[in-house]
Amino acid sequence: MSAYKNILICTDFSEHANTAFVHAVDWAKKDNAKLHIFNVIMPDDPCENSVAQTSSDSDGTADAASSGEDIIQQTIGALKLKYRDSLKAYLKDFEFVAKIGTPDVEIIKYAKQSRIDMIILGALGIPEKDRATRVRTAANVSKFAPCQVVVIQKNIQQAFGI
Repeated sequence: MSAYKNILICTDFSEHANTAFVHAVDWAKKDNAKLHIFNVIMPDDPCENSVAQTSSDSDGTADAASSGEDIIQQTIGALKLKYRDSLKAYLKDFEFVAKIGTPDVEIIKYAKQSRIDMIILGALGIPEKDRATRVRTAANVSKFAPCQVVVIQKNIQQAFGI
């Protein structure tokens, strides 16, 4: 099997996502791949997008008011604060990305646009009340992604101090 060149780690800062991050760093290091650290900010109305819209004309960028751009920049700042120091010791090529939308839709669109070879995400996200949404995200990404998808359970000892 050929080495991966672009690996996408999807995070919502949950324990499952942190465990997936450890695996993503290991894979990226092994294959000398670029690691894309990705977070999707849910809109107020999560019904605005659906998996069926993944082939729309949208270029995947948040074409929102300045408040939307501010939220994206704050989220990228939070991603850097959480993960950058851990990454610097292991990888040279990584990028932080945040989008506003429905997680499964935005993950799939970004994977297509960025020629992602593998998507890694945690099995469950932060809010327990939102568990059905998170399960749907993993299922839809696995079903519709243009590449290999790895869904990680939180069951390994945390590394990197995250």
